Amino acid sequence: LGMPINLKPAHWPTNPAPSSYAIIAAQNEGGGDLAGLVHGFVRAVWAEERDVADDAVVRDVLDAHGFDAGLADKGMLAGAEEYAANLEEAVEKGVFGAPFYITESDERFWGQDKIEDLDLYLQGQL
Repeated sequence: LGMPINLKPAHWPTNPAPSSYAIIAAQNEGGGDLAGLVHGFVRAVWAEERDVADDAVVRDVLDAHGFDAGLADKGMLAGAEEYAANLEEAVEKGVFGAPFYITESDERFWGQDKIEDLDLYLQGQL
């Protein structure tokens, strides 16, 4: 796709939790480009050689996508708590990878290659 990627980034493995907490805090706060924010954190690691566990990087990526960089200070605890609750729920429901989808009828679809099957199931065609 012509997108830059470093298969051995300088800051991987790193602790992705701070960026995850920031995404949750930003989603709760609203007002910016959430999809861009998620992409911004992924791009920071895999194309820009930045450490998404670094507070300055978290603030910069938040700001670059229209969110208050101060969320890195004031929204992280709430983001961490919601992250923990989501993780606990995922474990309880048997989620073991990503992407992982559970329908209202408890059908389960795991993996990028199963998204088409999920779409067909939701349309009643599978």
